[in-house]
Amino acid sequence: MGVQARLVFGGSSRMRFQALQSKDFVLYTAGNASAMVALWINRVIVGWLGWELTGLASWVGLLSFFLFAPTIVASPLFGVLLDRIDVRRAALISQTVLASTVMVLLIFQLTGVLTIWLLGSVALVIGITSSADRTIRFVLVPRIVEKAAIANAVAIHGINFNTARLVGPAIGGLLIDAYGTDVATMVNAVMIMPFLIVLLMVKIRDRDSPKQERKAFFREMRDGAQYALGHPIIREAMILTCVLSLAARGIIEILPAIADGEFGRGAQGLGQMLTASGAGALLAAVSIALRRSGVPVPGISTSARVSIFGGLIAVVLLGLTTDWVFAMALIFALGFFLTNNGIDLQATIQIELTDTYRARVMSMWVVLVIGGAAISAIGLGFVADLVGMSTTLICS
Repeated sequence: MGVQARLVFGGSSRMRFQALQSKDFVLYTAGNASAMVALWINRVIVGWLGWELTGLASWVGLLSFFLFAPTIVASPLFGVLLDRIDVRRAALISQTVLASTVMVLLIFQLTGVLTIWLLGSVALVIGITSSADRTIRFVLVPRIVEKAAIANAVAIHGINFNTARLVGPAIGGLLIDAYGTDVATMVNAVMIMPFLIVLLMVKIRDRDSPKQERKAFFREMRDGAQYALGHPIIREAMILTCVLSLAARGIIEILPAIADGEFGRGAQGLGQMLTASGAGALLAAVSIALRRSGVPVPGISTSARVSIFGGLIAVVLLGLTTDWVFAMALIFALGFFLTNNGIDLQATIQIELTDTYRARVMSMWVVLVIGGAAISAIGLGFVADLVGMSTTLICS
């Protein structure tokens, strides 16, 4: 079953960031930062283009669905492949496809041929590629650091992601507001490139367990699912992840409709809301990195459980308020609770795994987080068009 443990509060200041003692992890983190910012700029661009082209919350939700729904089907397939093939090569391919797709979007914009259907097609290609890329990142991080530093590396990776989440939307919103979506997309494409160079340079350790005899493709997928469901800690972490994903993660994906449709704040307001969410998420990631060191103990943290209730309360209050400042505070809180729950549970799962099952099990976790958010987003968007955003949030 692996080491049934999670890291708890405590440890010296030096050990709280022990993953940064690896030069390769530092290099990976630095290169990944640019790609992460590009990811968040792209989300703002796609959401805002959809809102500009249609003015409908349902289309904003549907575009989010295209970006994330492929994860539901494709991620488990990529999980099996990643347990078979070289993870560096897979990472290079996925980043190249993402960069090329953003360039195609830029061409559509510059030539004036962009329609909501072409935008949806671009979002779908990005969604399919990202379903592989997310699992690749979760496999790469534990292969760059020592096993004892995996949980800390996961938390630092979360800091990297959520720093980009804080900076990226602000950059995206400001670029759109000041220069338009064409320039924003151009910047988006350029910022993906440094990560490709880093992937060629970083050292990746060998598997910590020998490859198993290759079986039929779907038999290997079933073996991964059976391993996860048969492991009590991983199973509980998966259930808790699913609950919060379906109930609250979709709110972040329909923020264009909330920022402009409910509060009339435009692209700048969208950037501010996404930045508030990112700030809350960053605070959660830093707090987890600081406490994810010390003596391992079994089980899932109380903090991860409490975050579920905190997130649900924030969503209901968001539906009740008409005050912009209070709404921003609630989005900050929602970002904190979602990330605290997500990183804590991900770290718990990662330290339980060997490399034999890592990609397959983490692809299941990705399905629950991203797929749940996609289902939540499209459902919230369509219901909001029918009964109004406030009622939808209160009843969600």
